[in-house]
Amino acid sequence: MADDSEFSPTTRSVVVARLREEILSGRTPYGTRMRQAEIAARFGISTTPVREAFRELATLGLVEIHAHRGAVVLRPSEEELEHIYEVRALLEPVSAAWSAQRISGSEVDQAWKLIELMRHPETPDVAATLNRRFHALIAVACGNQHLSELVINLLDLSTPYIVRVVESSQERTERQTSEHEEILRACASGDPQRAYEASQRHLTQLHLEPGDAESQPMRPSFESRWLPLGLASLLAEAERPSKRRVSTRRKKAP
Repeated sequence: MADDSEFSPTTRSVVVARLREEILSGRTPYGTRMRQAEIAARFGISTTPVREAFRELATLGLVEIHAHRGAVVLRPSEEELEHIYEVRALLEPVSAAWSAQRISGSEVDQAWKLIELMRHPETPDVAATLNRRFHALIAVACGNQHLSELVINLLDLSTPYIVRVVESSQERTERQTSEHEEILRACASGDPQRAYEASQRHLTQLHLEPGDAESQPMRPSFESRWLPLGLASLLAEAERPSKRRVSTRRKKAP
């Protein structure tokens, strides 16, 4: 007879957290079929909380539920990925700007530690996890829970692709690290405008190539969309290379 505790929200949350982390890290690749019975046996619980966990993961956009077949890890199309980054580039720079006005010294120190770890990650999935933790930390520091939750949800949808970034090119990984440093320095110095622009540059230059290696890097199609309040010109400016030379050495926040 099943223990009543396995039906508690806590049990479901544990299952969701574990499965979500495995998907985001790339350890459970796209297209993987996750069967209720197998997951339940692995956690030593019944299939009921597993079924509920699958529903929550589906709500997050990470899996698709198939009747009598469990859940399949979703792979967003190239168009979906572009759309994810379009919305990230609209919301995340705002959260970075607000974080520049609110981030604490301990959060800055923690973010620097994540950047140092990202320089030489043990595996691509570790690099993806560290990247997510860095962006999530900056988002949460903005002080607006609704905004940070939106940013983190979009971050989760794009995080599995970071595994491909790390696997594809060390140069791209180093460029990402430099861009992270620029965002953090702006936040640490309390400069919201600089933080906004650094975050926007980072997100409007996708580091990923769809399909084969001969294709051109994807970019969100902002230029073809109507954008309010002069945002189109800001995005165009953000895509230009920064005039500042970004050092790869850690600097203390002013």
